[in-house]
This record gives sequence, structure tokens and C-alpha cells, in this order.
Amino acid sequence: MFKIKKVIQQTAILLAVFSMSDLSAGNSKAYVNGSIHTFDENLSIADSILIKDGVIQLVGSQADVIKNADESIEIVDLQGRMMMPSFHDAHAHPIWNGMDFLQCSVFDLLTINEIQERIRACLEEDHVKTSGWVIGAGLNAGLFPAANPNKSLFDEVTEDIPIYIEMSDGHNALVNTKALELAGINRDTKDPFKGIIERDPITGEPSGTLREPSAMNLVADVLPTETAELRLNGLLYAQNLASSFGITSMIDAAVNEPYLISFKDLAEKGELNLRMTACIEYGRQHYVQEFSGFEDLYKRRSEFEHPRINTNCVKIFIDGVLEGQTGAILEPYLDSGSYGQLYFSQDELNKAIARFDANGTQVMTHAIGDRAVRSVLDAYQHAIEANGLKNNKHHISHLQLIHEEDIPRFSELKISANFQAAWALPDEWITEINIPELGVERVNQMYPIRSIHDAGGTIVGGSDWAVTTMNPLIAIETAVTRQDPSDRVKGTLNEKERMDLTEMLKAYTINAAEVMRQGHLTGSIEVGKFADLIVLEKNLYKIPLKEIGEVRVIETVLEGNTVFRID
Repeated sequence: MFKIKKVIQQTAILLAVFSMSDLSAGNSKAYVNGSIHTFDENLSIADSILIKDGVIQLVGSQADVIKNADESIEIVDLQGRMMMPSFHDAHAHPIWNGMDFLQCSVFDLLTINEIQERIRACLEEDHVKTSGWVIGAGLNAGLFPAANPNKSLFDEVTEDIPIYIEMSDGHNALVNTKALELAGINRDTKDPFKGIIERDPITGEPSGTLREPSAMNLVADVLPTETAELRLNGLLYAQNLASSFGITSMIDAAVNEPYLISFKDLAEKGELNLRMTACIEYGRQHYVQEFSGFEDLYKRRSEFEHPRINTNCVKIFIDGVLEGQTGAILEPYLDSGSYGQLYFSQDELNKAIARFDANGTQVMTHAIGDRAVRSVLDAYQHAIEANGLKNNKHHISHLQLIHEEDIPRFSELKISANFQAAWALPDEWITEINIPELGVERVNQMYPIRSIHDAGGTIVGGSDWAVTTMNPLIAIETAVTRQDPSDRVKGTLNEKERMDLTEMLKAYTINAAEVMRQGHLTGSIEVGKFADLIVLEKNLYKIPLKEIGEVRVIETVLEGNTVFRID
């Protein structure tokens, strides 16, 4: 949570710079006298590049670039600084979590008292007075035994105003007694399909914790309707944050029609500064194979296409999460004997993925537990057997546990491993929740990034913002050290899985660009590609690994236009 707090503080400063500066001076210019890491096939390093009309025209020496630059082109002296391709975040939720930060955000809070004080402050804010609800996100489940907080946490703040706060994993929520009453949830309410209403073990009364969307929706369905204005403002918040971290391309890992409308509207205004891959959510809403509205939206997905928006992607949730024991695992949870839950039978999943694969649609899957990972790998293998090996760039996100027998299959099936590397540290989620549930041996197998890479698999980087920080450099530092960049938490998680710096930078540049099916356009600095670039204040190869997360992006360039800069 330190990392999220750091993000919020930095954003407040950097967005002020963004709003006061004219950052679009033109998309034809030359950058000279730098350490330009191209991330091309040969990992070439140049000192200068020439950009015309947003496209890279020349990569080479300063003399050659100046010779080929006409008098109208601005020449920017990098003063020896490191330039590289801009970052690609292969898993985020820009609108969903952007809205969260504009409501009652508790993402940065590490104590019960801080959480309660933040909610008390929210009671005085206009959006609560207008809606009559406290709505927010970011509750740290690691603060509570078994990730199971009680409604008393919120009842102590107010018994009159309903409160709905999602936990930072997005798979659980805590509500107060008033919210339970308004939703009609009581001791006689049955658990919804694939959801859990946590209860007092003695009285059977709901305790306030709701697990997975089918249970969360029992309250979410009575919340005030989100507005188009809130969605737009949430997107702008996320976009500005992304620009400050050097991100110009992003995969939205679960979209609906209102989200697609927001992306398209902003793009048509010429104000979308992100290349978006928008993956339409399939099946999780009611945990059935086809939920109401999906088929119609999937058929109409091309309506929302734009040069900066790709909608030919589907997101499928295979399981839940380890906290709350909805993640599907091959060996049981130690305290309950449960194996978690899969949201689809193998036959249902096989048919769904084979169908989308045959249509040329990319499939992005959420899989946390090793049983879920095996199930989706089996489904991808079925699709290859049915359709032949296509180039649809399918990938699996999260991958907290993978059975060692399944590690080589990523390379064999050409399935990219989309890791959220900022999770690969021994924080309270690991020590206070996962170890009691799974034991030390399984915890020391978590997030096997190096093993997948060494077996020939492709590693892709994503944040799952706002579960953790959007800042790629913090995630990259975590991947190469397997330690907490803030030093708040001591120790190392699974040291043998430490990654090489270059490979992690590739995960957030060329590898992610390939997964987004735009590797011919972005992800490396090469002639003919878009000038999507960043300038860093320090050369990542000339500082200690433990300082990577502290390095600032001082300029972000999209198609030659500066969209963020620290003056």
C-alpha cells in the first residue's frame, strides 16, 4: 500500500505540471545526445533519432540526424539521458478504478483508524451528500485475518448512511449494516451462484464481507447509477496518471458498452492519449457461459473501433482469488480443505475459447490458482487442436500459482504470461493470508516469472491498476529484486525467480506491444514505427536495482507529441 500512497502524492504534483503546460509542440523533431535504448531485435543503443509526422525516420548518430533534419524541425538535446520506447500496461482498469479514485478511495491506508477517518471525511463530500451512499474501493484485505473484515468497521462510522467499499483485489467488498438492509441481505439469504456471503459463525448473520461479483452485486445493484460524466472523469484521471508514468498503450481487462462509449467519445474528440485494447468481459456477470448483453455487444464491437482503440478482445475469468479461497487450486486450502472454484466446466471453457479463437478474437484470461491455470491452458490447447495454431496473441493474467508441469506449456502453446510483478514480494497478503491458507512451500512457488521465461515463454507486464500502482518501474524493480521497493516489508519472495532488467523492460515494451497486436507500430524505437517514447531522469542500467522504482519519467511522447513533461 505504500506504493499506492506514493502514486497519489506524485500524481497531485505532476498533473499540476500537465495542466499548466502546453505539451503538444509538434510531432516532428529530433532528439540528440542521448542514450537511446531501442529494444529492437539487437537491443541497439543509439544517441539520436529523427521524427517526422509522428513516425521515426532515422535512428543513429547525432551527425546523421542533424544532417537529415530540415530547418523547421526542433532539435532536443537529451543531455545524455536515457530514452526508450514508452511503456505498455497489459492489464489495467482505467475507467473502473479511475472512478474509484474520484469517490471514497482508501487505497493508501494501512490502519483501521486511517480507514475510518477517511470514510468520516467522505461523509462530508458532495458526492456522498448527493447520492446518499459512501462508495469506494481500495480496502486492504491483508489487514484482516483470513481477509475477512467485519461490518462493524463501517458501522462504527455511521449506521445511517450505507457504505460499499470494494477491497483492492476487486473480488471482494465490505458493506455496513445499512447497506445490507437496503439490499435485503439477511441470515436467510442464500449464497448466490459462485459467490459467498460471509457470516457470523454463531448467529449466521451476514458479517458484511461479500466475495466475488455475484455476491457483491447484491448490493451493487442498489447503488446509485454511475453517470457518463463520472466515467469520463475517471478515464481522464487514469490517462493523466498513465502519461506521468510513461504509459501510452494499455489493455483494459474488462469492458462493457458504457466503457467503450467513453473511449470512443474521447478518441473522436482527439483527446485519447492511450492506445487501448478493450477486452469485452465474457461470462462473469452471472457466472454463466453467456450473460445478457454480451452477444449483442460482441457482434457490434467494431462500432467502437478507432485508430487508437482495438475491441477485438474478450476477457474470461477462470477463477477468483486466493484470499477468500475462490481461487482454484490443485491441492486444498490448509484450513478448509476447499479446492476453490472454477467458473466454467472444462467443456464450456473449451467451446468458448475455441469459438473466439476461430473468429480471430484475442482471449485474455484471469487465472490465479494452479488448477485455473491448467484449465485454461487445456482450453487453449483444445482451440489449437480444433482451429490450428493461429496468431491471436492469447494471454493469461496473474498466474500466482502454476504447477511445474504446466510451465513449459506457455512456450509450447504460444500463450503469453501476463504477470503483475508488483505483487511478487512478501507483503501482508502473502504472510498473513497466503501462508496460513497454502503453507510456505506453495508460497515459495508463487509468481514464477523467471521459470516461465527460462522455459521459452513470453513475459508481459501489467499492473491490474488499481490493485497495485500503475508505475511500471516499481513493478520492474520488484521483479528483479523480489523485494518491497518501499522497504516497508522486509525479506525476499522466491529469490530464484528474480528477473533480468532487460527482460522486464521488454515485458513492458516490445513484448506487450506484440500481445496488443501492434508490435509493428510500437514497442521499440525503429524506423517506420510511431514515435511513442519516454525520457527518464536516470539511466536504469547505471543505478542500483533498488533505485529503479524511484526514477521519474520526465517526458512522455505519443506519436511525436509530448503528452507529459516535468519542466
